[in-house]
Amino acid sequence: MKAKRISVVAGTTLAATLLGVTQAYANWDSYMTGVRSGFTSQEWSDESYTEINFTKCDTQFSGSESVDVELIRVDGVNRSYGSKRFTECFTWNDGDTTSTGTWSNLPTGKYVFRIKLINGDDWSSYLNVNRVYVDTTKAD
Repeated sequence: MKAKRISVVAGTTLAATLLGVTQAYANWDSYMTGVRSGFTSQEWSDESYTEINFTKCDTQFSGSESVDVELIRVDGVNRSYGSKRFTECFTWNDGDTTSTGTWSNLPTGKYVFRIKLINGDDWSSYLNVNRVYVDTTKAD
């Protein structure tokens, strides 16, 4: 009876630990409305890989066709891992409305993305994105 109780407690502790790890490195989903260059996302924890997806982008100016998204580590290091230019999310009529940027071989840490430029400009445009999805699992 005592061995059974220890197994149940150990199993419950392991499940709680795994749940905590899963949540710490979880993917997240959101949207953006009226953001400008310099906007910074919420933080997430990552171990080595980040994929950022924007679906259905637009700005207040017609003809806008790009947004530069920068990945930054923010847990005391404050290091940029470079930018990706997203254009596909602005092309709603071709059937593919998602732009994707991937970063690999990242050190474990906390990260954000920053909107660096909208249509090549760092001050004038507002950006809307119907869906923002951050995926930290390379297996997808």
